[in-house]
Amino acid sequence: MKPSCWPDELEDILWAKSADKGADGKPESLAQHTWLVLSRLVEFMRLRPFLPNQLNQPHLWHCLYWGAFLHDFGKAMPGFQGMLRRDADLKELWGRHRHEVFSLAFLDWITDGLDQTERLWAAAAIVSHHRDKPDIMFSYSLLVGDDGRDPLLKQLDNFPAAHVIGLHHWLTSCGWSWAQSLGFEQLGVRPVSFAAEAEKNFATTAVSRIRYWLEEYGDFVEQLDRRKYAALAIPLMVLRGSLINADHSASAHADSLPQVEFTTDAVLKAMSSPKKQIKWDNLYDHQKDADGTESHALLIAPTGSGKTEAALFWASRQTIADQSPPRLFYTLPYQASMNAMEKRLADTFGKDKVGLQHGRSLLAIYRDIMERDDSNPKDAARMARWAKNLNQLNYPPVRVFSPYQMLKSIYRLKGYEAQLTDYQNSLFIFDEIHAYEVTRLALILKTIEYLRHHYHARFFIMSATFPNIIKKWLQITLERPVEIHAKPSLFAKFQRHRLSLIEGELLEEMHLDRIADEARNGRSILVVCNLVKRAQTAFAELTERLIPDNVEMLLLHGRFNLRDRWQKEKAIIACTGSKSKSRRPIVVVATQVVEVSLDIDLDTIYTEPAPLEALVQRFGRINRRNKMTDLATVNVFTLPDDGQFIYDPRLIVGTLRVLARENGKPIDESAISGWLDEIYAGEVEKVWKKEFQQAADGFERDVIGTLRPFQADLALKEQFYKAFDGIDVLPKILLNNYWDAKERNYIETAELMVSIRWNQYGRLKGEGHIQEDDDGNVHVADAYYDSQIGLDIERRFNEDEEEVVWDF
Repeated sequence: MKPSCWPDELEDILWAKSADKGADGKPESLAQHTWLVLSRLVEFMRLRPFLPNQLNQPHLWHCLYWGAFLHDFGKAMPGFQGMLRRDADLKELWGRHRHEVFSLAFLDWITDGLDQTERLWAAAAIVSHHRDKPDIMFSYSLLVGDDGRDPLLKQLDNFPAAHVIGLHHWLTSCGWSWAQSLGFEQLGVRPVSFAAEAEKNFATTAVSRIRYWLEEYGDFVEQLDRRKYAALAIPLMVLRGSLINADHSASAHADSLPQVEFTTDAVLKAMSSPKKQIKWDNLYDHQKDADGTESHALLIAPTGSGKTEAALFWASRQTIADQSPPRLFYTLPYQASMNAMEKRLADTFGKDKVGLQHGRSLLAIYRDIMERDDSNPKDAARMARWAKNLNQLNYPPVRVFSPYQMLKSIYRLKGYEAQLTDYQNSLFIFDEIHAYEVTRLALILKTIEYLRHHYHARFFIMSATFPNIIKKWLQITLERPVEIHAKPSLFAKFQRHRLSLIEGELLEEMHLDRIADEARNGRSILVVCNLVKRAQTAFAELTERLIPDNVEMLLLHGRFNLRDRWQKEKAIIACTGSKSKSRRPIVVVATQVVEVSLDIDLDTIYTEPAPLEALVQRFGRINRRNKMTDLATVNVFTLPDDGQFIYDPRLIVGTLRVLARENGKPIDESAISGWLDEIYAGEVEKVWKKEFQQAADGFERDVIGTLRPFQADLALKEQFYKAFDGIDVLPKILLNNYWDAKERNYIETAELMVSIRWNQYGRLKGEGHIQEDDDGNVHVADAYYDSQIGLDIERRFNEDEEEVVWDF
């Protein structure tokens, strides 16, 4: 709503955005945009009103408000206005100038109410709200142009005096009025004094003041590398991050920030159904204990015992400065798990309050909309892009993502200050912490430690098992967190499996025959191999045996594109989902992808040897509902025991040693942590500690130790993507499908991509089996693919199968 104080004389004269970027297809005035930015800014501040005092910078919100009011004044320059109005001559005059640099010219209109330090902070907020310091300083390093004058002067030569007077009147008349109207006064923002008739000297002083503040800003940022000024890094990240969050939200014309209250009643309601109301007395003890914990916590409880609900009860108990936590981040390792959890939390808190962030979230959101609503692809694409944009704007109060999203901010990828600001005083729930190999776990735990210590973030970490070595690292990271344990009787209640250790390896003829015989008897069977190639071989062998019997079979691994993988997951859930109403026998051959997310329930499993934690996750897909009359048999082969180049062979040997002792017995899940301690003892523990410490020390020195505001790091960005992301390739046979999808709906092209590791990509490229588009964004792989077996990087595409158009 427009306030009573408004610079009407500037409304049609000074724009902030052209019609194509404004709301409802209309130009947006400078005053309108500034009001929107301040409206969003106060909402972000109210999430953490105590933050300036917590950071020992009580002037923070004061500097930020006045900096935000002035942040786009530089858009009043004739060249910028001409660019918005598509005036070719003025656009050429403007060239590659930055409006935020020219906004510095107006800072000295505030004479009293900002001391020199506060003025410098305001200048930093203004000049950094789009570009990093190195970019700005390089762009304005030229002090004398070809005409012998400062290049800035040309932009000011024809700056109308009436515009200067109008801007000055707007600032002096509305600056404090707007602060009061929006509630900034209650947050510690103070009135300031203004230079009288400052517009009279503007033309002669503007360039020198811009140069002055640029130099001051450059020196200020360089000082942050000195130990003496290191404590300013985090408050300054909040300064920049808050303005970026507010500016981007305003530019997107997003509504007011949604609020959510984390309450026990909301969680109980989400747990209930029309047929069964869950009440406090129905909860397990570990869920009640979580609700009573007000600090960092570790939870150990069996699969299926309501760990997620326990975590949400914990979240409902956390209060910060007598108010609800500003944000809740639910952290998982796999995209499929994240997609499922986003839907689950949306049922608890509301669809508009839960965001999803991962590399393929746009496609996941798009597919969800298409399945949930009667939307056409065009509308679904528009809604999906909007939802993704809101997530990137740090808009939803609840977000589901992976730890790698957190690491992006520590590695200083673009926008890191805005992301880190949103972590201040927030809650983090970590599930499936066992899923990370030791060096990545070191980076994750160092990030947790950094956020706990410097950002007052709180953490709840849960698992069915915690080996002692990992538990010790967590205790150090969180400084003696509360430990919550499910009762032994509950572990006994959830006992579902009996162990069977089988000599030999899965691909032997006799074992494949045994699996086929069991399938013919109407059993749902899960077959798990550690490598895609072996899974493809097992599937082919079993298919040959079972085709005459019309046994339903399905192969699932990580080298299917998303279109095929989602279809396969739907089929598996229809056959074996714990809530499916059309359950039927099926043989599912899979890799490790089956360890997570899928809520499926089969009768038995045959699996290659793997580390115990991975086996426990695989077993969790068997007799999940615990409705079998007897314990389900879980079969583990003894070979191959060399780790197959993906697991530490010492872990495999140790796991098999423990399983040999427990062979034929019911599996006691409460004993698994002890089994893990046996496996990790000795040489394994020694090697893990060394690898963990080396990774942690290097990360703390090279990444956390260099974390400063105002400058993203391209070298760290490249290091991050090489270390944590695979690369998507387009199987050559799908190239025509790609062109069709691109013409119809660009989002759908992502469904055709297959993710492979960087070393696999490097090998294919080195052998000449990769072709790229001109921008290097689409990587076409000459490797065999079909929807039944997925990508086979060892086989080449057969040109006779389909004509392929290569034209990029």
